[in-house]
Amino acid sequence: MNIDHVFQRSAHEAGTVNLDKSNYYLGTISEVSAAAATIQIENLSILQGRIFQRESFVPGGMNYMIIVASENGIFIGRVKRNAIKDSESIHVLMKTGKLDAIYPQTAAEMLAYIPPFMDVFRPTGFSSVAIHDKVYLAPEEVITRYYQSLEVLDSAKGERSLIPFATLAVKSNLKIGFKPATLFSRHLMIIGSTGSGKSTSALSILDKASNDGEKILIIDPTGEYKDTFDENEIDKLHLGEDTCIVPGSVSIDQWIDLLQASPGIQAPSLMNAILALRFQWKNDLKGEVYQKIGTTFAQIETNMANLSSEDTNFNFTCLEQQMLQESVSEKKFSNGELEKDYFKANANRPLVERLQQFQQSPMFRKLFADASQNSLTERLDAFFEGKRSLYVDASTINSGDQVGQLIVDFICRRIEECKQRKQQAFILFIDEVHRYVKRQTNDGSLVEDGLTTLAREGRKLGVYLLLTTQSPNDVSKILIAQMGSMLIHRLTQPDELFSIKNYLDEDSRHQIQKLDQGEAILTSVNLMHDIQLKMDKSKRSHANSSPSLQCESK
Repeated sequence: MNIDHVFQRSAHEAGTVNLDKSNYYLGTISEVSAAAATIQIENLSILQGRIFQRESFVPGGMNYMIIVASENGIFIGRVKRNAIKDSESIHVLMKTGKLDAIYPQTAAEMLAYIPPFMDVFRPTGFSSVAIHDKVYLAPEEVITRYYQSLEVLDSAKGERSLIPFATLAVKSNLKIGFKPATLFSRHLMIIGSTGSGKSTSALSILDKASNDGEKILIIDPTGEYKDTFDENEIDKLHLGEDTCIVPGSVSIDQWIDLLQASPGIQAPSLMNAILALRFQWKNDLKGEVYQKIGTTFAQIETNMANLSSEDTNFNFTCLEQQMLQESVSEKKFSNGELEKDYFKANANRPLVERLQQFQQSPMFRKLFADASQNSLTERLDAFFEGKRSLYVDASTINSGDQVGQLIVDFICRRIEECKQRKQQAFILFIDEVHRYVKRQTNDGSLVEDGLTTLAREGRKLGVYLLLTTQSPNDVSKILIAQMGSMLIHRLTQPDELFSIKNYLDEDSRHQIQKLDQGEAILTSVNLMHDIQLKMDKSKRSHANSSPSLQCESK
């Protein structure tokens, strides 16, 4: 393909007979370096704004696209700098309107090129433009073809693009869509400070993915997305109302995390209490605690040995009283008979008080009910085996982040447990994920939660993550490292910018602090270059607006 073919094709796409390339001409390459190519503009009047075929060009600014006709192919680049010499003679020429005698210089970064006898853009690699190559403004058709060529993932080639959810920041009339594999094959995280448009971007992507028929699992601990999707297009369940978590389906480790049991005495006591109540459930003693005072450790071990991996159910309402039975030790000068140990009782007292606090909450009791016919586990299993999307509303339990962490961890581990099943791939969406990902235990040691494990292994299972967070520093580095794509809105803190600097090119790093609401930079291992976008706002309802201080008086 040569430069004439480029403008012939652009004319065809524009629905006109011909595009005169002289109208798009800027100048020639005068200097070449690894960072940028310098363009000698013919005269200053060429940099004046113009409109061709309903396309608006402002060559005197920056970030607009140019093409270079070279022996190595057709290069496309982005203008990074425009300048004219600062001298008295130049000022005189400008004042007298003699723009044809002023010769500006422009610096442009070469982004990609179309090799000879090919039709798609490729990374420039070792190829470069040469001195005296001619430079033109890039017609819209060329820009569109360039962005369509940005997706370098082989597995995306057989997919159709999602409905566009953004426009190019450098060309606001050009809609752009991406293939699902490009966005999600290595997971997608949306980052941005409060008010930057992060949630709006997430909803726009979810909207287009849902309209395109993609299967989605939404975990909503705040209820922001309660009315976003119609029940005809997505199944809905409400924890604490029509769906519960069966206590036996929660692992002992998850109970320890939820109740913040310390590793010394509290965690083993809680584990033993749950095992004792499982034994009671198995022997149809569901409403009774397991009496340990007066028995022996040998008798207890014999009974616990009868439990199988299937014996997981227990009566959560008895857990507080069972914890009181765990503060025991062998009585002196006896045959191993157990008596109350006041030291252990004092150590376990904070945990017992937390249990009491949880059990006094009506919504917490609803969340951990015994009605297995409405269990979250069964609803998740139905989602895995079916084709419909699922929305999980956890806002009705009126709980803090600890329960939210449990719910997210529980669902992620359930997905991992069902990895052997043949299931349709789906997107797992979690908003404000930093609230629900536990990064360390009470003793300060690192812990890998279910979401981090899923981020590592999820692609093999057909599970692709869509996460949002206000700051990259609020999420563990392990989880961040699993994100192959990031949609980054405005960030202002130096430590936040530093933590993502390796994901962005130099120009993008400078733009992050200047982004307006709704503007973002998409960076991905599946794209040749970062892309600056203006996100489209979805028409779906989203309960994330803040109340105004200037309310009408009643």
